[in-house]
Amino acid sequence: MDPRLERVMFVHAHPDDETLSTGAAIASVAAGGGDAVVVTFTLGERGEIRADAQAAVDEVGIGEVRRAELEAALRALGARGRRIHGWDDSGMAWHRSGKAQAAPDAPPTSLSRADADDLADALGFVVEEIDPTALVTYDADGGYGHPDHVAAHHAAVLVARRYDLPLYVRAKAAADVSFPLAPVKDRVLDALAQHRSQLTVEGDDVLHVGGQRRPIDAVEHYRLIETRPQRRTRWSLRLGALAAGAVVGVVGTFSHQQLPWGLGLSLIAAVGLITGIRAASGSRPMTLASVIGLVGVVAVIAIDPLGRGAWGTERSLVPSNLAGWLWSLVPAAASLFALAWPDAEARRRIRMAAKHRTEGEENR
Repeated sequence: MDPRLERVMFVHAHPDDETLSTGAAIASVAAGGGDAVVVTFTLGERGEIRADAQAAVDEVGIGEVRRAELEAALRALGARGRRIHGWDDSGMAWHRSGKAQAAPDAPPTSLSRADADDLADALGFVVEEIDPTALVTYDADGGYGHPDHVAAHHAAVLVARRYDLPLYVRAKAAADVSFPLAPVKDRVLDALAQHRSQLTVEGDDVLHVGGQRRPIDAVEHYRLIETRPQRRTRWSLRLGALAAGAVVGVVGTFSHQQLPWGLGLSLIAAVGLITGIRAASGSRPMTLASVIGLVGVVAVIAIDPLGRGAWGTERSLVPSNLAGWLWSLVPAAASLFALAWPDAEARRRIRMAAKHRTEGEENR
């Protein structure tokens, strides 16, 4: 197997997109012993529903129905799933140009209205967790212009740049990688059949709820796009954070006893570095690297490698006085705060839970 396809993250907007757009690729990666991870931004809450699925939707809601369908489809394909919380389906309307567009009443929380950097930040957290060898998503047009697909594409491009990952997008003709349907056809047909609220499979065609008939692609073609990395790789960034922490630790340890400016500037530099990296990058690993650099240097110097006396002694570089205690404790407290601070996705989950509770109370 191509090393770039050992652990592939497929980025999609709605349930059923994963199988309709990339089903053969997902099943092929899984069948070849690779790890296929499907990331979905929404539950397709505003999708049309087939009449025979209406009873289930009335009982548990469209989001839960489509969540269950997605989980079943991923099992059929041999993949695992990851949901990104915080955004809703934009719905869809057809523009006179023939392209899809967001529904006129798409909510402010819809994927099509999201800031691209916010989407990329949320997707970046999943990249940190999964550590994929490649990303796969729609082409720049989202396949047929659906704005949610386009938003997912832009987020994937930004993340590929940030983490220097290869990014493959669907292509209409043979390009860099192709996946034939035949070897995994049973898996793909089984996965398509799980999305019963949205479509039916008739022979080699898919019949959508809106009446559109589309043949199942006999071969899926993918093009490797040039994302032109704008940042260093994550390991370079982490090493940079480690070095920055070490520099602040050394300078602060040698200058914090000079009151008031030495202590004040040392504390500002230490706290600013740790919390600044956490706020700017959103990355716990990068923040941890800066903490290890800073606190590690302070600890090493404090145990007296220079023969000045161990921590707390009169001749120590970190004596047991007010400045020494502040230099020892404040950066440590800032480290705990920064590392414990919930990431953007966790905060979105909290907001979404609060929103749903509020809506539930209003509906009583």
